[in-house]
Parts: sequence; C-alpha cells; structure tokens
Amino acid sequence: MSESEECKEMKRSKSDEWEVAEWCNLPGDLLSRIASYLELIDFLSFRSVCKEWLIPPSEYNPSGRELWFLLYGNGEGSHCSFLKLGSPNSERLYTVNFPELDGATCLASYLGWLLLVRERAMFFFCPFSRAKIDLPDCPFTDLSEHVAAFSADPTCQDCVVVVVSRKSEVEMELHLLRRGNKEWHKHCHRCGRSTLNTVSGAAFSEEKFQFLDADDGLVTFNADKSSKSWANYRIVNHGSSKDVEALEYHVRKNMFGVLKMGQRLGFGGGEDDVVSISICGTMILGIPWLHILRNDSVILSETIVPDQQHVALARQIKGVWIQPRYVQVPPGLTW
Repeated sequence: MSESEECKEMKRSKSDEWEVAEWCNLPGDLLSRIASYLELIDFLSFRSVCKEWLIPPSEYNPSGRELWFLLYGNGEGSHCSFLKLGSPNSERLYTVNFPELDGATCLASYLGWLLLVRERAMFFFCPFSRAKIDLPDCPFTDLSEHVAAFSADPTCQDCVVVVVSRKSEVEMELHLLRRGNKEWHKHCHRCGRSTLNTVSGAAFSEEKFQFLDADDGLVTFNADKSSKSWANYRIVNHGSSKDVEALEYHVRKNMFGVLKMGQRLGFGGGEDDVVSISICGTMILGIPWLHILRNDSVILSETIVPDQQHVALARQIKGVWIQPRYVQVPPGLTW
C-alpha cells in the first residue's frame, strides 16, 4: 500500500468513527452552548435526556426578570399549565406534570420557590428544578384567609417562615418557624378589619414581614428575636405627605384581569372554560419590558369568580405567580 493510499484509509476510518459517535458523548462546552439557547422548560427536558446531558445549573442562569403563571388543581391530578408571559411571539404555554402540586395549596411564592401545604404537611418546592424541602408539620388545618411569606432562599441558614391569618374580627394570628427549629411559635396582634381587611399579600422587606390587604392597609411584624413588634399603617399615594415612609416596592392589584390572563391561558368563554381561580401572589423583581411591573412589586393574591349566572358551573382551580429560578438543594438538607 502506498503512502497516499494509507493516508486515505486512515481518513476513512476516522470518518467512520465520527459517524457512529453517540449523542451522549457530545463535548461539555457544546452542551453548555446548546443549553444557553433554550427556554427554561426546554432546558429541563434537555437535562432529562441522559445523565451525560445533566448540565450543571451554573451553566444555565435565567435572569429572573420574567414572570410566569402556574395553573394547577384543575381536576386532572398532577397535570398543570405553565405560562411564560411575553410578547405575542415569545409567549409559551406548557403542560407539565407536577405530582408535588396534586392536592396542595400554595401559601407563598418568592425567589422561584413555592411554599405549599397538603393537609398538615408543609414544604418548599421549586417547580423549575423540582427541588423539595420538607418543613415541620404546620399547626393548623383550616386554610381560610391564610397567607405566608419567607425571609430568604429556603437554603439559607437564617430563613424564617411566617403564616398569618385572622383569628377573629379583631385579632390576627401569626405562626413563625426559623430554620433549625422543630416547632412553630404563635404571635397575636389586635387588629380590626378597618386596619387590615382580608390579607391579600405578604412580603419580607426592610427586615420586616409586611402584610397587605386590597384596601391599602399594611401591618408589619419585626421577627427579630429581641423585638417581635407589630405596627399598623395606611398606604397612600407618593408625595401626599412629607412625613411618609416609602415602600421599597409597588403594590399591584387585580393583575389577572390587567394582564388579560384568561385570554392568554386560552379560556374562550365556553362552558368548559367557566372557572373560579384562587390565585397566590408573589414579590417580584422589576421586569423592564412589562411596563406595569417595571419596578419591584408585590402582586396581591386574588380570587377570580364567574358571574352569578355561571357560579354553579365553575370548576375550582388554583394559580400562582412566580419568577423563574433554577435551584438545586444540597444533599441531606434539612430544616
């Protein structure tokens, strides 16, 4: 065999080897580059193809400056609808299977995490990475008017969770859990509905938990171990008084209607589309492209009900606003 023939044979052999290369053997830098072009839900599907495609979360970092809406509890078990809001050309509606949401109710949404309760079991759940953190059982079973907030990412050592509800027409009740504790601690505050009506939103801001209603009422709770103090406020328009403290966020009401979510989710008005939706709000970072939410905001919880004529036909479903984060839980993490 001549030298030129030998070279041709070597090239042919190498070419044959490339043709039978396995997809799972793609170079890591190429996988990372492919992942960088994927939407978040597509990225999760991409990672599930095989173990070699399990791109580390550090290789994929959604900005968080997006807004998603999760629709669940629609009588189809763990099947949920997941909508990424955007322009007409970029908006996408996914159908996702989340067994963790079957029979659960969301009490809070923050930093890409949901705080969920099912019967008395309470847990954090990140729908984007499917990470789950169990908490000690909650001390209540009735979820009427319960709203929650947490102070930091649940993986942080100093994270604090509070769940607030109205004990009576003149008193609020708050249950508090610090990471590392096994028991909830109860705190009460005399507060009539003229001060704070039904709690529609909760946030952790300026080192305090802040509870809001839809009538511009605001009650704060300082969870510092040496303080544990309450304060009552009214929210007024900026500039109406010189002696007014400024909130670090905007309060947004009725966002389901403002953003025409029924139309975005495909509810066409037929009998099958008559729904009653209990929606959990969230605290979000400002979204530059969405004018009404361009500033950091608290989106209040709300309940969407059909007109009186169709109430008896309505399906009872649940929804929650959430900003995307891909979070992995360290092995063995406990509360």
